[in-house]
Amino acid sequence: MKKSIFSFREKKMLERLFVSFLIIFEMIGALVFGLPQTPRGQTIDYSDWNLVWSDEFDGDKLDMTSWRSAGDGPRRGGYWDIGEAFVEDGNLILRTEYLSDGRFGPGWYSGAIETRELKQFKYGYFECSCISPFGEGLWAAFWMFSHGVGTIDGTGRDGAEIDVFESPYFGYTNPLKRNAISSTIHFDGYGDAHQSVTIGSYKAPNIYTEYNTFGVEWNENKCVFYVNGVETDRITGDAVPQVEEWLMLSAEVNGNHCIPGANSDGKVVKSQNGNINNNKSDMAPFDFVVDYVRVYSR
Repeated sequence: MKKSIFSFREKKMLERLFVSFLIIFEMIGALVFGLPQTPRGQTIDYSDWNLVWSDEFDGDKLDMTSWRSAGDGPRRGGYWDIGEAFVEDGNLILRTEYLSDGRFGPGWYSGAIETRELKQFKYGYFECSCISPFGEGLWAAFWMFSHGVGTIDGTGRDGAEIDVFESPYFGYTNPLKRNAISSTIHFDGYGDAHQSVTIGSYKAPNIYTEYNTFGVEWNENKCVFYVNGVETDRITGDAVPQVEEWLMLSAEVNGNHCIPGANSDGKVVKSQNGNINNNKSDMAPFDFVVDYVRVYSR
């Protein structure tokens, strides 16, 4: 048997150097080209947490004691409609489909639900397991919201939009960006005073065909984001809300004024998020599939 030219210690050193090189290369790609990073932080220890609420979507219909419509009507390039939210085979389905006879007129309709006034939380660990919709010009999101988001005081302490994850990258021309998600906190409304803090984009395996988990640990000092139980990054400081928030799950179509791919002036333009009308007809409907939503506290 031939002996290796490297000792065990030398092999380990080479492995560490190789990993370090990959990390540096990935960081350069993220900074220069906006490419997603691999989650490399700490792994969450579930033994430190107690499950206080969950929906496993095991019934035959949506539990309306926990969920409600997130607001039916116009939404970006389409419409939100509670009729596009249903439970099937142990999953929540938030469907996006074109309806020529939709209740608000012809167009793309998507499901969006929330726990507002039914289940609201202050601090904890929040996680969902899901499959994102496969197609350009739309995305899925698991997020948190509160009444104070629109209050303008220079902070998110009185309420913020916490995007645990969004999946808007399918339509990007660079395929290296497609299997990725982003996490952001928005506050001070959505006008001229709007502020946001983002941690950038992170890789997740096969998000359009396989279940992945996305979570956030939220306390008075920080929001720590996770992909499949591994920390991606954290946000601290005045962006972190200090009030109750409710949960939201949604799919939505890129665009404006219910026109897919349109800008704020109503003109259809080419954008990174793409246009849902560019997808092949046999790809529709587009389903955001959610296995569970779980809330933990300490």
